[in-house]
Amino acid sequence: MSTSEIVATVLQYLGTLPDICLVIGSNDAVCETFIDPSRMDFRVDGAFITMENGPWHIHLDATKVHRMTFVVTPDTAHSGGTQMSYSMRLFDAQGTALVRAFFLAMYDAQGQVRAERVQQYEALRAHGGGQDTIVLAP
Repeated sequence: MSTSEIVATVLQYLGTLPDICLVIGSNDAVCETFIDPSRMDFRVDGAFITMENGPWHIHLDATKVHRMTFVVTPDTAHSGGTQMSYSMRLFDAQGTALVRAFFLAMYDAQGQVRAERVQQYEALRAHGGGQDTIVLAP
């Protein structure tokens, strides 16, 4: 599969999932938006991917994505590190994050991890090749 096809496959699957927060931009200025799977319109035109979801949309040149990572780390911001944070991140050739997707609602009210959410995360990871880090372009 080409870089564009891998990125499109991962993002298209991501758009079917509930409780996903997308973060677009560098650390200096970011936009956070949430996916509503019932309103997702996903299109691919060559290397360009468009994700349109109600009031927001994203255009991404998939050829600019050089690395994809799947990250599970302690969630120190919300749980003091007692729970894990699950995310997928796309980076350009300079290592700048283009798009980050964070899985929300990973834990139930009792603080137990929700198995169906972990399965969704692992399915997304499988769509990307099944590794934690995928180098897509030289």
